[in-house]
Amino acid sequence: MRYTNNNNREKGFSLIELIIVLLLVVLLMSWGIPNYQNLKANRMVTDFANEMVYSFTQARAEAVRYGKTVEVRPVGGDWANGWVTVALGVDGGADETIAEQQAVDSRLVIDDINNSGEIIFNSIGGLESATPVNLSLKHNVISTAGRGVVVSMSGSAKANKL
Repeated sequence: MRYTNNNNREKGFSLIELIIVLLLVVLLMSWGIPNYQNLKANRMVTDFANEMVYSFTQARAEAVRYGKTVEVRPVGGDWANGWVTVALGVDGGADETIAEQQAVDSRLVIDDINNSGEIIFNSIGGLESATPVNLSLKHNVISTAGRGVVVSMSGSAKANKL
């Protein structure tokens, strides 16, 4: 019977095993990081589109509530600078600011497709403009991230994928 001493055996990983594990980690990261960036860009565009829909829905509801005209105005004429919701002449008084939205992230591009400028809701919640409002929100780096915001003539707002 031959006796072997296992205490002298080397413990740990071989160089080939380490290289294979590192190769697998690099492959997984090269696949995962771009997908994560796309996910973040899509989430940002979706969040701001939903914020716009919320603002337009709130303005419409306030127009019906007050029975007065309510405007949603882009700050400085550009939606990317934010927007202000204003009720015009409530109870015969001065204009009343209902809500203010801060400027959006600089990576977000908002295009007013119809060049409608401010969005005006009448006392029954409909648009006062002659055409529906179409806004396009896109990420300036990742072109696949985009949403559209549409306000119909009846005043209902919705966001959809471009």
